[in-house]
Amino acid sequence: MSVPAQLLSILSCPDCHGDLSQPEERQLVCTSCKRSYDITADGIICLLPSEAKRLPADYDDPDYKRMSELFDDAQDYFTDGNPVFRAIHDSSHKRLSSWAGQVHRDGDWICDLGCGQGYHFHFLSRTDNVIGVDIRLESLSKIREHFPDVVLIQANSCALPFKDHGLAEIRSVYALEHIYHLEDALTEVARVMKKDGDLYVGIPCEGGLAWTLGRELTSMRTMSKRYNLDYRKYIALEHCNTARDIAKALGAHFRIEKRSFFPLPMLPFLTTNLTATFSLKPK
Repeated sequence: MSVPAQLLSILSCPDCHGDLSQPEERQLVCTSCKRSYDITADGIICLLPSEAKRLPADYDDPDYKRMSELFDDAQDYFTDGNPVFRAIHDSSHKRLSSWAGQVHRDGDWICDLGCGQGYHFHFLSRTDNVIGVDIRLESLSKIREHFPDVVLIQANSCALPFKDHGLAEIRSVYALEHIYHLEDALTEVARVMKKDGDLYVGIPCEGGLAWTLGRELTSMRTMSKRYNLDYRKYIALEHCNTARDIAKALGAHFRIEKRSFFPLPMLPFLTTNLTATFSLKPK
């Protein structure tokens, strides 16, 4: 895979922020620290930092580790389930796309941060200007079956492999609730965004009354029975940030321009809704 010059110009080494070159088809090399990065056979660029902050010991819990291994398998429950689940899951995707439009300015990249298996790509009219970023190589590999032209990068959100102010638009749907070191991740997002860039975020209303009650009546029962594990313990670690935590952290780094709630926009509170979507600008 030959990395386009336009893309290479905004990438940087996650360790030292040096420029990257491509001496071989399946390898990038930092021109400063000389560290090399592999490109997989299906074109995924692996740009993880050499070191990362550790997670607390709680993340070694057997139920958490087992459910994490089954993560990709479990996604069909949320994306291909009954129409009610589908409407909830799609709510932030649809709102975000209606705000952002289908195509950003010519020559600019759209970064989907925490893209998972690429579900949001279905809401775009084109993907040749999209960079999908996720820490899970298994999830990125699944994207190739449906989106052969999208750029895919394995990266840690707390050490993003982009140059300062290199990205004009970042979208993140149902990802920030999973990031334990959220402050570090948002600091990185602010660093790599252009000063007039756009950030679009969709989150579940984790911690709210409606969301908590809904989970107890649906996915808590189903997942515990399907996988024979303590799903409540797993979700407490997997959704380590509440919606209130995320909104507060976003407000510290960005200016919130618009917000939308589902399914009760007339009651614009995190506790009474299931998802919230934000349009933001750098401060």
